[in-house]
Amino acid sequence: MPSIEFPKREIKLPAVMQIRPYQQRWIDEPSRFQLMVKGARIGITFGSMTKACIDCLEFPNTTWTVLGAAKAQAIEAMEAAHKIRQLMGFTAEVYEEPFADALGVSSESQTRMQLANGARIIALPANPRTARGYPGNVILTEHAHFQDAYAIWAAVARQVALGHRLLSESTPNGEIGKFFDLARDLGLTDGVPPPGGHVQKGAWSGHWVDINMAVADGCPISIAEMRDLFKDDETFSQEFLCAFLKVTGAWLPLELILSCEDEFATTELPPNFKPRGLLYGGMDVARDRNQTVFWLNERIGEITMTRLVLPIASMGFVQQAEILSPLIAMTACTAMDSTGMGIGLFDILNVKHSGRLMGVNFGGSSRLRREQQQEARSGQSVPDGAVRMKVDLSIRFKRSLESGHFRIPADPEIRLEFQSIKKQPTATGVTFDAPQIQVDTAIAGGERKKIYAHADRYWAAALADYAARVSPLELGMTTPSAESSFDQSRGCL
Repeated sequence: MPSIEFPKREIKLPAVMQIRPYQQRWIDEPSRFQLMVKGARIGITFGSMTKACIDCLEFPNTTWTVLGAAKAQAIEAMEAAHKIRQLMGFTAEVYEEPFADALGVSSESQTRMQLANGARIIALPANPRTARGYPGNVILTEHAHFQDAYAIWAAVARQVALGHRLLSESTPNGEIGKFFDLARDLGLTDGVPPPGGHVQKGAWSGHWVDINMAVADGCPISIAEMRDLFKDDETFSQEFLCAFLKVTGAWLPLELILSCEDEFATTELPPNFKPRGLLYGGMDVARDRNQTVFWLNERIGEITMTRLVLPIASMGFVQQAEILSPLIAMTACTAMDSTGMGIGLFDILNVKHSGRLMGVNFGGSSRLRREQQQEARSGQSVPDGAVRMKVDLSIRFKRSLESGHFRIPADPEIRLEFQSIKKQPTATGVTFDAPQIQVDTAIAGGERKKIYAHADRYWAAALADYAARVSPLELGMTTPSAESSFDQSRGCL
């Protein structure tokens, strides 16, 4: 199916509207999909709402949905539409009403501007449910600041499928989230404007306007006053100079994660999958609030290729065991979290897979090789090179990624959780862990349930790598029920 093209046209607006050149270029842009990396308070939302109003006047029964990062952004966008209506001199009714869909009336409210020709503009705070509300054109304002960004994106992509427009505009908010992904694909994340402030890639048109460009075009912001007010060069750069701040304190830099992404790595087993090398599994365990994640790797020569990443949420251990058992049976060795509640699932699975399953106590300790001890210890007063198990896992896993041999899928949730791991100093050394983050699966349609992730994919991947590289006897971590089955030369085999 050929891509949909919109004719380029210069829109004549009333002189009283005082549209600046960069706003005019945004309004005139013919591309179906538009993205704007912008400085704060330069009037891009006003330009987006102007575009929506013009489209509604030209095409009866048109729908534009405006999703704001919070209710305040949605209200501000509709206030801009109201001002534009006054300046352009057309009539419309404005309603404040509860948002309702197939699931019933929600607690969210929406503002609707209804034109006489049946066209309408609806402003809502962004969440996966409201994003599924209305098929039609969509504006995502302050897109980089959306919560549940990937789930919202899945819903929005469905709503514009029948040839509608999509406008995404935001100030940066760090190297994370769907807006950053889109901007990076367009080459707009380096803090440097593309030639002419514009780039075209397929159906996407990328725009970039920082405060310097906006002021040169007539935006009445004092750059000197803003610098003095912020007194923080990094924050000023992100808010006004279109610089995506790097994630601070991350154990795995984004550049390292991206360098390991491979088009042949998969989150689902390929059809009719027949492994060419040995398979190794890793499993982080949870039952209620968090999720169990099973990570499957295939070792082909020096390359470790991810073949499956399976999250399991809100399910008892008996049901989990039914799903996981055939996967473990495929592996030469699977290392799993047997800490706390993980002991229960380990005991169930170990009955059938004794000798193939390795329990890892996250609260325990291990030994590192001499060359690893200095990095791991960082002042720890631990005897004979012993370190906490999560420290061991994290250092080994990072080195595997740095080797260039560990390949992972280009998946946003994997990237998010890998970045969430922090190396933090403590009174006795260092810890590796992540703050609890809320994740909403990126599936549009139907009733939604929140699940929670605590870097589950990271620990599952680290355990899968661990299973392939370290024998239980080397670690002193044999399991009582399977100890006699382990062979020091072959790990779990």
